[in-house]
Amino acid sequence: MKQILILTLTTAFYSFSYGQTVNDLYDKKDFQELVKFENKSEKLTAEELYIVGFSFFQIGNDNKAIEFYDKAILKGLNNGSVHFFKGLSLRYLKNYDEALKEIEKSLTFETTNQEFMNEKGMVFYSQSNYDKALEVFEEAKKLPNTFPEPYYWIARIYHEKQNFDKALIAYYDAEKKLQKDNSNYLTTLSAIGQLEYTHSKDYNKSAKAYQMAIELDKENYELYYKLMKSYNSAKEYKKADSIFSIVKTAFANKKLPKEDMEFKAVSIAQFEWNGQIATVRKSLVDAKATLDITYKIFLQNKQGDKVERRFVVEKTTQIEKDGAKYLLCEQDKKTGGHITYPYGWTVDNIPVDDLEKAIKLVLDGKMIQGASSNFNNK
Repeated sequence: MKQILILTLTTAFYSFSYGQTVNDLYDKKDFQELVKFENKSEKLTAEELYIVGFSFFQIGNDNKAIEFYDKAILKGLNNGSVHFFKGLSLRYLKNYDEALKEIEKSLTFETTNQEFMNEKGMVFYSQSNYDKALEVFEEAKKLPNTFPEPYYWIARIYHEKQNFDKALIAYYDAEKKLQKDNSNYLTTLSAIGQLEYTHSKDYNKSAKAYQMAIELDKENYELYYKLMKSYNSAKEYKKADSIFSIVKTAFANKKLPKEDMEFKAVSIAQFEWNGQIATVRKSLVDAKATLDITYKIFLQNKQGDKVERRFVVEKTTQIEKDGAKYLLCEQDKKTGGHITYPYGWTVDNIPVDDLEKAIKLVLDGKMIQGASSNFNNK
């Protein structure tokens, strides 16, 4: 998505039959009205042609934008900005060779313009020429820090090249340089959270990044799920439970994503077994009747593209006062049958680490299936 770019105007513009000057309309950012000056192009100054081109760019018509930039250039406008914006439109049209030529021209006018140099890097990035893009973004970092986007793109490239150590360092650099209202700042925090969790396995740092991200996007509940995973992996179970309470309230108020509202359960933790990932999902609806499911655990295959085994925790009839209220069960993938294991819990909020322990006992072959009354009560 294109960002709204602000163009500085220093020249007064003429008024036409529309009743407002180009300058007036630009001050209002009324790009739809500005493009109506297309039919008066022969009467427009070079600067006005430039503004009309810019307005076409803002409404997504890059071909028209380029047409008016060219008219402005033919009328004598020749500066860094007109070549920069022409290059930008050419890149969106995937005309990368011509885009690069225009950006190179813009840099001859403003050799230290960090935004222009960043756009040069974006031309190479858009062609998946990551090594050349990285070289240009590194060059852009050395320029006066007026447009810190290169810091983000350097991190992004290292991330895409799976050089996670360098990516993480670069994301932290980007987090320091980018303004909080920058569209890539939130993405940077999410990437830090992900890499600290999956690569560094520093779950506290992962949680901190997701906390910061949530402060900026309080209704992005995917961030809450990731924060819960980080807290649970860091053994900060009370903090994870507090986040689950927030999510549960959002569920009651029908604010969660459609899929989670329908599934009525969210991911709260994951753990690894024998090179495979198991994901724990917790029900957002309190268990009331026998066989109601409170937790679902999905074990993926080593490729991570299929679910290999499905475990659930079901509510059972509590025969004795200190007997189990919930039992560990499995949905047999081959037969479709229901397997019950001799492992249960007396508490409603089952500790994640104990749930992990129980699953691993089954996976390691240390727990035999069967309807035993000798539960490991927790």
